[in-house]
Amino acid sequence: MKKILFVFLIIGSFVIARRYSGADALLETRLLIAGANDIDYRKILKVYLIVEIPMIICTMIVGYTGVITNLVYHRGDQVRMSFGFIYPTDFAAGIVFMITVWIVLRQARCTWIEIGMMIISVVLFEKYCDVRNSEIVMMILIICVVYLKIRNKLGAKKGKGYIPSLLLKILCLVAPYGLAGFMILVSRFYRPDIEWMAKLNTLFSTRLSLGKEVFDRYDVQIWGQDIPMRGNGGSTEVVADYFFIDSSYVNILMRLGLVVFILVMLIISIIMIKNLNRPYMLMAMAIVCIHSVMEHHMFEAYYDVFLMLPFANFDVKDIGKRQRKCGN
Repeated sequence: MKKILFVFLIIGSFVIARRYSGADALLETRLLIAGANDIDYRKILKVYLIVEIPMIICTMIVGYTGVITNLVYHRGDQVRMSFGFIYPTDFAAGIVFMITVWIVLRQARCTWIEIGMMIISVVLFEKYCDVRNSEIVMMILIICVVYLKIRNKLGAKKGKGYIPSLLLKILCLVAPYGLAGFMILVSRFYRPDIEWMAKLNTLFSTRLSLGKEVFDRYDVQIWGQDIPMRGNGGSTEVVADYFFIDSSYVNILMRLGLVVFILVMLIISIIMIKNLNRPYMLMAMAIVCIHSVMEHHMFEAYYDVFLMLPFANFDVKDIGKRQRKCGN
């Protein structure tokens, strides 16, 4: 009964928020969340990869060969290629989420060759895209995968798998609220005359000053509001009236409303609580939360497939033979 009520709460709230905000993503996301009920989470992730991998590869090929426009931007002397996507950060985000899903499915079977490919992707990001957020998140992801691989190998020698410590579980559960609270507060109360805030704003590519502008123009609404945004994506022409909410936390709160923001945070918590003893899913959710500090893809199903999983079936048994290969 609690699950049914929560599902209807999500569906109803998303429908109402859609009327106020005009965000069509609310309608498709509510259906995906409800439709994933009791479905093996691995099947959902596999379908995501079956769709995502060919689409990304095809887009890169037709963009690089000139079949479609390959938007190329410049940051000083740095060339930033989009590979057929509307902006370099969107391309890199797609790769980051795709690799994260791949790791969750592979888990301890992830080989050193695969880890090497992840490192190469960071080098390519730096060389061709200059996407600092995705580069940092990918490096964190690589460190986590190496750590889990070593811990699983050590655990296999003792005849048991690695289970995260209580401290690590608590940190993962607190992370989304800490990151969201930090980004919202420093945006809301940003002051350029405060030295550390000015430096942080520069480090965050002016996201704090843009967030402050959002809070100055609009108030937080219960059911969201239509906030016209104009970013750099889709064209290499200089945008004179640039206004875009990059941080997912600020974006969801201001555009989709307080109710949807609370529900999204609860969804993240539910997924984490269901996977407290599954380090790879905890890692994936933490990666999504970190990436969302700087970018707006948390509520976009074609990037963040994990958001549709609160009611998915996680009580599935892994094949023992696969688990014993953790040292390969």
